[in-house]
Amino acid sequence: MRSPRVLLLGLAVLAGSVTAVACTSGSSPAAPTGDPVLVEGQKVYSSNCAGCHGANGQGGYGKKLSGVVTTDYPDIAAQIALIANGKGAMPGFSQKLSAEQIEAVTRYTREVL
Repeated sequence: MRSPRVLLLGLAVLAGSVTAVACTSGSSPAAPTGDPVLVEGQKVYSSNCAGCHGANGQGGYGKKLSGVVTTDYPDIAAQIALIANGKGAMPGFSQKLSAEQIEAVTRYTREVL
């Protein structure tokens, strides 16, 4: 018979997996195909941001972005700095993403979400 600790650990892992799948289900809104920067921004968002901020920017573990990001960050440079350096629970992405990718995902969140 397995110990209660092993069973609880298994349940915790299963719950975390279900939560991760639920948070990332759905696809992000399509970027206009005529703008390659926004298309890249959608790819970066889907791969790096949607897990916390939701596929449509509706929020989740991370704050809501859809419809409020330009109000919260009227200066695009402040939003770029936040993505690059992180703040609070949000990690910085300057070591994972290029400056061009950070700019692309910033534009995507401002112009598409």
